[in-house]
Amino acid sequence: MQYEFGQFAHFSMDQTLEKQDFNLDRWIGRREAFGLIAGRCSAAEVESLRRIRDERLYRGKTRTWDAFCAQHLGVSRRNVERSIRCLEEFGPAFFHLSQLAHIRPEEYRAIAPHITAEGVRLDGTEIALLPENSGRVSAAVAELLRRKRTAPEKSEPAAPAFAAILKRCEAAAEALETLETVEPQERLKLATLLWRIRDKAANLRVPIL
Repeated sequence: MQYEFGQFAHFSMDQTLEKQDFNLDRWIGRREAFGLIAGRCSAAEVESLRRIRDERLYRGKTRTWDAFCAQHLGVSRRNVERSIRCLEEFGPAFFHLSQLAHIRPEEYRAIAPHITAEGVRLDGTEIALLPENSGRVSAAVAELLRRKRTAPEKSEPAAPAFAAILKRCEAAAEALETLETVEPQERLKLATLLWRIRDKAANLRVPIL
């Protein structure tokens, strides 16, 4: 089974690469529809490019990978490598989605938890990545990105003030005063904790009387 450029479909990438006699000439012959610059290429196309690069199949046409990209794909090596990195990081779902809604890698990364191989999830509803759903998919992506931009950033919890720490130490000391005796195991734990406090205090240049 062959996949045309820009086809909206779910597929197994292995189906495009399972034959050992990969026909580079035939593949190049279809490059006039190659959508790498527009971000409309399919995952199968990018997987083919990765194989051409990794197995150095391009040497049947040019000496270098850069030259192959420029002469036979009409795009720069940087653009091709960017698409391959997207495939390696996000998988086929990124390309399924980008054929329906224009989305940049950094945007996809931000909403990736809401995207599966089957569709885009929004408010408990999953919208299938199908051509007839392109409008709904685009709207869902826009809404997810809007929510991401307006969501308040989680700040790191502030370190407790020194006064609060000192108050806790005083409370611990008062609690210890109420004990008449402790078990040997508890005594060991308390000694270990006191040594930790002593070391931290020494780091703060607090004299130990």
